[in-house]
Amino acid sequence: MPGPETAPASSLLGQAAVRARPETPAGASDPIVSPPAGSTGRTYTIALPAGLELLSLNDRLHWRERHRRYQDIKEAACVMARQAKVPRLDRAWITVEYQPPDRRHRDADNPMAASKAAVDGIVLAGCLVDDECPRYVTGIWATIGPVYPKGRLVLHVAEVIA
Repeated sequence: MPGPETAPASSLLGQAAVRARPETPAGASDPIVSPPAGSTGRTYTIALPAGLELLSLNDRLHWRERHRRYQDIKEAACVMARQAKVPRLDRAWITVEYQPPDRRHRDADNPMAASKAAVDGIVLAGCLVDDECPRYVTGIWATIGPVYPKGRLVLHVAEVIA
């Protein structure tokens, strides 16, 4: 996780990359985002700011620090989803990709604590009605991506036919 030089989410929001992801050509598969059966092919990528202090399932934080980090992640995801102009989706499959700051070994399920806050942020942004599974979110899958300076969390939201 990032060190003490980490800035709050609100000061980093302008630095994050947000884009609508183009469709994968027929026959090709994306190793990070493979939409489930019933997908419309529309996938949106929401990258949270690099250096944002994330949560891990292995954390043993004071409740106040855990809450602060949760709120920062939720706020950043909400702002970035709005900047990406992700439309309201009836149902979605979400892939959470953690891009670590270095090549140390990491378990793919550890960022799930941070992904909960990020999914709550995209619900707050109005991209989904709720994060109830399987009614609105058909599934959430976590993976470790390539190294990224200061590390970041990237959400790939694939629209699924309701």
